[in-house]
Formats: sequence, C-alpha cells, structure tokens
Amino acid sequence: MRLLFRRRLYKPIINVTDIRTIQAMVTTSDSKTLDTHLDKLEILHKSEHFIVVNKDFDVVINSNDPERLSIYRQLSYKYPELANEKLTHGFYVAHRLDYSTSGVYLIPVTKAAAKSAGKLFEHKQTKKYYLALVRGHVLNRNVFTIDYPIGKDSRPEFMGIRMCTPDYDYCQDPRDAITKCVLIETGYINNQAVSKLLLSPKTGRRHQLRVHCKEIGHTIVGDYTYSDKTDTSQYRMFLHAMRLCLPSHLENIDIQTQDPFTEADARNNYVVENRLLSVCEGMELL
Repeated sequence: MRLLFRRRLYKPIINVTDIRTIQAMVTTSDSKTLDTHLDKLEILHKSEHFIVVNKDFDVVINSNDPERLSIYRQLSYKYPELANEKLTHGFYVAHRLDYSTSGVYLIPVTKAAAKSAGKLFEHKQTKKYYLALVRGHVLNRNVFTIDYPIGKDSRPEFMGIRMCTPDYDYCQDPRDAITKCVLIETGYINNQAVSKLLLSPKTGRRHQLRVHCKEIGHTIVGDYTYSDKTDTSQYRMFLHAMRLCLPSHLENIDIQTQDPFTEADARNNYVVENRLLSVCEGMELL
C-alpha cells in the first residue's frame, strides 16, 4: 500500500525579525569527550578523494570550542597529515548530520572533491537511507510518502533549536520537504510499541526526518527535542544514516553500515514482534 501525506502550504502569520537564538547542549555523565573518544572514529572508506566515517551518536561534526569532541577533531587526530590549516576545522564540509544522529558521513579530502560532492548534494543527485525506531505501531502503511513543508519555529524559546510545519502560525519560511518511507519491523522497547522505518529524504531540510515522523504521530524514539522533552529514558536517539550513494566523477561512493537497532544490542531493549522486510528489500522499494 502506498499512501501520500500532504498538507497545504500556508504563509507564516508571525514574522520574527529581532529574536535571540538559543543554543542548548545537554551534558550527562555519559557524554563523549576528547579524553574518552578522540581515538574512537570508525573509518568505512578512505581514498585520495573522500573519507567516509561511521559517525557516533551524540557527537557534533565540528565545533569552535577547542575542548569539545567533534568528528573533525577525531579526523585531525587520526590523519594529521591530511588536515588543511587553511580550513577552519581542518577538512571540507559537504553535508551535515545532527548531533544525535549516527551513521555514514562523508568528508571530501581535496577542494575538487568538495566541489564535486557539494554539487551532487545541491542538485539532489545523491541517495540517502536512514533507519529509525519510532514510537507506536505504524498501521496500514507499508510504503508511503510524507510531503509536509518545513520551516523555522519562530517562538523565542525554540528559535535555532526546532523546526516545524506550516500548520502552526509560528512557522517561518516553510519550504517543501519530502520523505519516502518503508515499514521494516514492528516490536517493543520496554513493553512500549515501536516501529522500524527505512527513510529516504528527497529534500534536505534541517531536522526533516525528525519533524516528519513527529507530524505523522510517530516521534523517533529518544528524540528529546521533538517529544517536547519527555522522551528521556533511552540512551540515544534512534536515528541512523545507514547508506549513502554519491556518484562523483572522481569516485563512485556507495557505503552502507550495519543496522544498529537490533535485538543483539542489549542497550536497545528492543524485541521484534513482526519482521516485514529486510533493510535491503526496503531499499529496493525506495
């Protein structure tokens, strides 16, 4: 069954022009630091053009704080000979992954590689696949498309932190956003119903997958921000960038990781009730 979720695009009622940007970082006893994780970077692929890593959850891509752990600090530690002193963080940036999201992340090594990758992302010529465990059992939907525009949440307490859809009058500058989805499994975490979704974003809006899952009534497990700060019992947010396909003229990249959200990892507390498709079968439907 293929369902399309679409909402009309409304112009924002509120136009906030002079507002503070609030940046929040939650520090816990399990926070990853330079002392504990500087040398813990999993390399999936390395060539003269690109490095592809398996980004850990709860790690930023880069930071101006010299004391904060980041992917680019890990890269500079592992490959000091490749760090470019002319670049602010030592390496080029082609795309982003949220702090809480894990998975496949690509770093261009050269200026030519950065230009090539940048154009491919800009012109939507890459393919990206994510796995998510979401709250509740997704019913009567096997393959479906979420088509909700996404804009900035202009409320002072959320500006710079949250995104939203135009259903809310505080949504500012909404833009088209499309995500294709396949239901892979249903099961339980701590006796609470969850579903495993394979997600493929066709646009690149900030927090797109997190907002889209919330808007269909199935917030991602462990998403502190979009659960309105209520989902705090899990050790992580259950969103993982599983595969990236980038057909650069310099090198064809097609990198995939393992599924981190399985019963085998005791931290997940996940029990499968119904396995509908394998991840590979799901990718063939997207």
